[in-house]
Amino acid sequence: MDILILAVVALPLLTALFLKVASKFLNELLTNFITINAALLSVGVSFLMFGYLFLDKFKPIKFELFEWYPSPQIIFEFYLDGLSGVMMVLISGLSLVIQLFSTSYMSKDEKYTKYFEYFNFFVFSMLLLVLSGNFLVMFFGWELVGLSSYLLISFWYEKNSAAKAGNKAFILNRIGDFGFLIGLMMILNYFETFNFVDIFDSVLIKQPSNLDLIILFLLLGAFGKSAQFPLFSWLPDAMEGPTPASALIHAATMVTAGVFMLVRVSPMLQFSELASLTIIGFGLLTALIAAFAAINQDDIKKVLAYSTISQLGFMFIAIGAGAYVAAIFHLVTHAFFKALLFLGAGAVIHEMHHEQNIHKMGGLRKKMPITAAMMGIGTLAISGIPPLAGFWSKDEILASVFSKGGIYYGFWALSLLAAFMTAFYMGRHWLLIFVKEPKNNLESIHEAPKNMTRPLILLGIFTIFIGFINTPFFHGLEKVLEETLHHVEVTHLPKGLTLAVLAVLSIGAGFTGLALAYLIYIFDIISYFKLKIPFINEIKNLSKNVIFINDVGNIVFVKGLKSVSRRVAVTVDAMTIDGIVNGISKYFLKSSKQLSYTQTGLVRNYVVYFGLFTLILVLIFLISPEVLA
Repeated sequence: MDILILAVVALPLLTALFLKVASKFLNELLTNFITINAALLSVGVSFLMFGYLFLDKFKPIKFELFEWYPSPQIIFEFYLDGLSGVMMVLISGLSLVIQLFSTSYMSKDEKYTKYFEYFNFFVFSMLLLVLSGNFLVMFFGWELVGLSSYLLISFWYEKNSAAKAGNKAFILNRIGDFGFLIGLMMILNYFETFNFVDIFDSVLIKQPSNLDLIILFLLLGAFGKSAQFPLFSWLPDAMEGPTPASALIHAATMVTAGVFMLVRVSPMLQFSELASLTIIGFGLLTALIAAFAAINQDDIKKVLAYSTISQLGFMFIAIGAGAYVAAIFHLVTHAFFKALLFLGAGAVIHEMHHEQNIHKMGGLRKKMPITAAMMGIGTLAISGIPPLAGFWSKDEILASVFSKGGIYYGFWALSLLAAFMTAFYMGRHWLLIFVKEPKNNLESIHEAPKNMTRPLILLGIFTIFIGFINTPFFHGLEKVLEETLHHVEVTHLPKGLTLAVLAVLSIGAGFTGLALAYLIYIFDIISYFKLKIPFINEIKNLSKNVIFINDVGNIVFVKGLKSVSRRVAVTVDAMTIDGIVNGISKYFLKSSKQLSYTQTGLVRNYVVYFGLFTLILVLIFLISPEVLA
């Protein structure tokens, strides 16, 4: 049974390799047959393994493939427990749904087969990461996820913007990965192993003196992969890739890697108060900045991109507060409603002939009723409206933060503000696309093909019901993760009236945000009452330009580093290094020319030279005989 773990990882890899080798002989129909059936088989094996875990009460399963290095012993191994089991089912299941959608969305594309080749390689990379049994195998998956995301983001590299977006994602992730790699080297130096179980058992006995530093370096890697401030600017630009690929990246793969890794290392993280406060602080900052930025975005996909960044911030808030179950719970629910929203956006873009400006849409609920309804469900879910999935997970995060008390009351209040902003900008997003009267003629627009609407309906159903896997009345996910977090101190929900009041406030924030969006963008309350809001244009400009973080980063880190590197090239490289090397070479060139004059070709001259040097040697011997002794 253990070897089936290898099958889960290998199936998407073998699919990608086969599509690569046989691409010249495959048309769309054959490509669909191969990739969809391989994905179905992968999902089947994933659910079989998860069922086996369930029957065995989620006791971990290990599978050793081969010994990588003898001393210290490093084994290429896989590890399946409740945490990796949830991620395995989520990744394989959502990738199947998104591939079904892709068969219609990517139809007629010149690089149709190549798209599915990259797609399956991405799925393999993520499965390798989450099923890894030690830090080294995780690092391989970590880097391959970065590579495969680069391939998908820059898929249409003929467009300069797509090529730049791919490069930006790759480079910013390398910054985070550099920190992650340093953390791994520190772990190997102290523990003399990469194995998760051995390291976590050792930490429970005695924490290393540099534990804070190790966690902070690992955290830098998580900031890159999960797009946290200040390394989040690559994610909105990643929208240049195909929309289904964006759904995969945002829903259950790359951007969740950092969250998964931090929950995996929770046995270490629980002992670092500094790291926990850093995580919750940066998570809160990210959630607020991204939510503020999303309010005035015009691109249908960029609103969702900043939404993803903000929701990832909520997951980091949960981890920082020690609510690891809540973090994974929100990861799961977010995967479904964000995949639903992105694929819905893809359906709209497809029918709008690749128009992405939401101000050029409007009234589409009459033309695309199924897409409108499904995206409406996704919008309500992310806004935290009960009983949809987003309500249960986001409310659990907010309540868990509140239950910590002290300074965490402030964190809770700011998190509630971010939740209100989420409902506001997502309400704006849906209303401008589907309700507001259109400015253009949309007679040619109609509902998306069935291969697009069926995955939307399936995701819509999951978005309604998936939240019930972990509620105050049924702790299903908590039971799944119980063995994983057995030795970890986990923050739990408050009880009784406190929990009820917090839930009411959370629901109130969601409804208030949606209602305000309706009043401003549909009822047009500002014009109706002729309201004058001070500094409104400046605030809009700040929001649309993401508080000019990208511009500052471009000036300081791009243009600034280019300027510094040019000066270094001139002063250090050209003038100093090249100057020394060229000066030495010129000296030897001149001296060799002078010596060359002694080579006359006349025997009498050589006899004179021989006699002269013999005389010198005789004189040296007479003066200091010990020199020649």
